[in-house]
Amino acid sequence: MKKIRGRTRLAANKVARRRGARNARHSAGAGKGGYFLFMPVIIDFSKKFFTPFEADYIISRLEKARLKGVVEARFENNEHLICSYCGRGPVSEKWNVKIYKFNQKKRGHSLVTNDIDVIGKIVSGDLDFKAPDLAVLSIDDSGWGFPMCGVMLGVTDGVRIETSVVPVEFFQGERYEAKDYLVEYSRLGFDTIKKFGASNATHRIEICTGYVNRTLRDDLRRSGYHVSVTEIKGILQDGLEKRFREYVKAEISRDLYYDPKEIGAKAVPRRYAEALEFGRKFFPHKLKSGWSSIGAPDTPVSG
Repeated sequence: MKKIRGRTRLAANKVARRRGARNARHSAGAGKGGYFLFMPVIIDFSKKFFTPFEADYIISRLEKARLKGVVEARFENNEHLICSYCGRGPVSEKWNVKIYKFNQKKRGHSLVTNDIDVIGKIVSGDLDFKAPDLAVLSIDDSGWGFPMCGVMLGVTDGVRIETSVVPVEFFQGERYEAKDYLVEYSRLGFDTIKKFGASNATHRIEICTGYVNRTLRDDLRRSGYHVSVTEIKGILQDGLEKRFREYVKAEISRDLYYDPKEIGAKAVPRRYAEALEFGRKFFPHKLKSGWSSIGAPDTPVSG
């Protein structure tokens, strides 16, 4: 019998049946603060740790979604995991959730996901992930992993691309510590979307999974947009990388930017180190010095 890291699917299905009658009545969606209401359970997905009862219930709802073709279980070689799921069908395969074994010190199970809205809908019993019949705007970022300059945001309607840049100053000092870059990125995102004359009545949004996109994603949802987290390909991915490269070259007068997808994972550390060393020597004020791996401008390069 196939296992889902620490439990069989049969066991998970038994949990679903056992919890099903007791928790049949539940809300259709999230309330304030990310709470999802069940009778008699309230699950707060903004917290870091969950009781065994909550973890069992969440797993049972994920199993129900799996049987409906919305998610699929995946194997990960991690002894600390109970189970791991990714999206399927109407849910992007880039979506994932992981539930970890009970932590004695924290007295709970941890749950990690890249889109809390999806797990909230699944647990609430709402498995309707069909996107509305609206025009699509795609959003992606570039430069997040590059040690110099800012981060670029790109939006496309499939025909043209509009971009904006969060300046490097947002990745330095107190601004970085306060995560002001997330607020600025979201502000720029809304401004860039306006260039397409979009509203939540005319357009839906597809956005990359990257961390820097999360505040914008949540702000767009609060503004009434239908937002799907997915992998961005095609015109935006290629065009945004090209534009960010041109932006970096204009900022430091040297063509040092690299597209990680283009050069391959093995080449990234060497190219990253070259860019960091160049920045230390010639453009310390252009470094993302808020990163602990970079530190203050006068910190020597290791190695």
